Amino acid sequence: MNEKENEVKGKNPYTVWFVVLTFVAPVVVAYVVFFFGNVSTFTNKGEILNPIVDISALNLKDENNTLIAKEKLTYKWRLISFVGSDCDEACNSRLYDVRQIHKTLGKNQHRVLRMIVHLGPPSEAFNKVIEAEYPNALKFYGEEKVINDALGKTANIKENEIYIMDPRGNIMMRFTQDQPNKDFQKDLGKLLKASQIG
Repeated sequence: MNEKENEVKGKNPYTVWFVVLTFVAPVVVAYVVFFFGNVSTFTNKGEILNPIVDISALNLKDENNTLIAKEKLTYKWRLISFVGSDCDEACNSRLYDVRQIHKTLGKNQHRVLRMIVHLGPPSEAFNKVIEAEYPNALKFYGEEKVINDALGKTANIKENEIYIMDPRGNIMMRFTQDQPNKDFQKDLGKLLKASQIG
């Protein structure tokens, strides 16, 4: 057996696996920690919902009062805004904030959808604002009590809170109207980085 053959036989057979794991391990760890670990390690700005709420618990409906199937509410990240029949200055400001945050996502913009949930039939004036300013936002309808019960006692959905939902339908994080956009952007960016689904 020549020297070259000895050198080949002497190579570590686990080298290839080590190289593969070097690239795969970070993705696997991020996925496991994100979906089964403590999500709070990824953020300290928005409030993590405990327990996380499944979107189907909100009983959202379309404009014909037909219940929306869960599979139509999932598959992408969602930024959820709850609004009344009308939208005052603070409400308009928050909807504008969400639109601007969505624009800053760059290459990740296609992974996130904006969703407006009406807690009552929108006025004609409000409808015109939405059509003009937020034509790409998805629009659904829900009952305030049902949604509040689902989200828990600390929910203030009529105070311009924004909720983040993952592509599996888990509503996981809440931001109040007083939190600056940079906090929202930072947390959303971390979530999108930690999970490549959606």
